[in-house]
Amino acid sequence: MATYEVLGSQVSTPVEIRDARSWFSTFSVPLESARDLISYSGLEPSPIMGKRALVSLGFVRYVDGDLGPYHEVVVAVIVKAPVSAPGSAPGEKKSGETGAFIHQLPVNQPFTCAAGRGIWGFPKFVTDIEIDEGLHRDTGTLKIDGELALKISIAHGVPTRLPDTSLAAYSCGDGVLRRTEWRLDGEGSRGRPGGVKIELGDNAFADELRVLGFPRRALMSGSMRRVRMTFGDAEIIDLEPPITTEAPESIVGASK
Repeated sequence: MATYEVLGSQVSTPVEIRDARSWFSTFSVPLESARDLISYSGLEPSPIMGKRALVSLGFVRYVDGDLGPYHEVVVAVIVKAPVSAPGSAPGEKKSGETGAFIHQLPVNQPFTCAAGRGIWGFPKFVTDIEIDEGLHRDTGTLKIDGELALKISIAHGVPTRLPDTSLAAYSCGDGVLRRTEWRLDGEGSRGRPGGVKIELGDNAFADELRVLGFPRRALMSGSMRRVRMTFGDAEIIDLEPPITTEAPESIVGASK
């Protein structure tokens, strides 16, 4: 456990989220496109069906937690566990392990942005995010500089049971690869095949998704009515070979 100063306040790990609502979707994209997108991280997408990779898009309404209430949009790529440089214990590869590389993580409040960047190296930046819960669909709308970047509309699925989850979340802020243990459980889960409508704007954020073939059909989508999460300390991973590629300017979260 550690304590960090964030905008004049103290934040201790593990950071707890006591109440949130989340929406998520998973897509199959070309492996090479996903590899190019996250090449700056030194990580490799976890391949499926030979030449495909998995990308997750989602949005979250945080209601009660150590970082306060806020909204968030997530763009993540499922990756192989990295191999550390000799003598580096953190991040040592486990056979078959995968994790989520957080490529974009816009939020709508400055405190969580500062905490996310300072504690975990997450690519957070502050912008406009609206979440609308409808009768048949729920929608997350991301705007950058007042213009649409991404709209995700997820249809309500059928009740299902999702197991408690522990996941390695990877980030690459300032050229430093980090691994954070992320645990979550929740209630009121729903899921279904497909069920997602994607609308893209005309900016760098949207163009990244176009390179992956968006808008495209989702493999699956779902939501959780009440989510609890904990985030531990970030472990710095020294890769072998080391990271040599800088994040491109088109990555909004890395350039602000």
